[in-house]
Amino acid sequence: MLMRSDRRVLDKMCRHAMVRIHAAVLCLLLLFSGRPAAASKTFGSDSTAPKDESLTPTPESPSESAPAIGQSETPAASGEGSSSTDLANGTPSSAESPDEPTDGLNEKAINDIVKEHNVFRAKEHVPPLQWNATLAKFSQQYAEQLKGECKMVHSTSPYGENLMLGTGAVTWKTTVDMWSAEKESYHYGSNTCDPGKMCGHYTAVVWKGTTAVGCGRVKCNNGDTMIVCSYWPPGNYDGVRPF
Repeated sequence: MLMRSDRRVLDKMCRHAMVRIHAAVLCLLLLFSGRPAAASKTFGSDSTAPKDESLTPTPESPSESAPAIGQSETPAASGEGSSSTDLANGTPSSAESPDEPTDGLNEKAINDIVKEHNVFRAKEHVPPLQWNATLAKFSQQYAEQLKGECKMVHSTSPYGENLMLGTGAVTWKTTVDMWSAEKESYHYGSNTCDPGKMCGHYTAVVWKGTTAVGCGRVKCNNGDTMIVCSYWPPGNYDGVRPF
């Protein structure tokens, strides 16, 4: 015979179990919803930031210390700080821009990426980003690695990283706009995000200490689009405000 205190403990355990079940069902629904999704890399604390200046990518002389795509460790299927979420706050354009290639980048794509990032950075009064060829090369090569299974898996590079997976073609403007739209769920005063929402893509875009961006894009074997943007210096440190 259960005592009253035992029943309370049992009831509490059952409620927690139901919450976990509901959360698992929600994750599966998001995973197979077929709508654009994104993932943003985060770091434990500012003290874990790479301090070696040789890691800093420069367009003129690509860093020899930064991991090349063939030298990096195998990306973890799921790592601490990695996250994904449904980002369908609106209906993204499924028609590819005639001026944007499906694989790789052209001058228009590069200009659009930098311009859209800096539009949102200007709103937060943080310095603009510059395009970086080293980051772009890494992002493109890493995107090529993901095109087979076409799943969002973060790299093990020291760079900040935003990923986007969309059905069909997704424009660069749509991609950066959707990342930045997470601002609606972010609260600067408490440096928190609304429950069940993601804010890491937005904070990566506007992180004050970040100075450079480079991106890559591929059309996956299943026809979807995988987009990778890398940032230096990285942001998204736990407990640190973006600006």
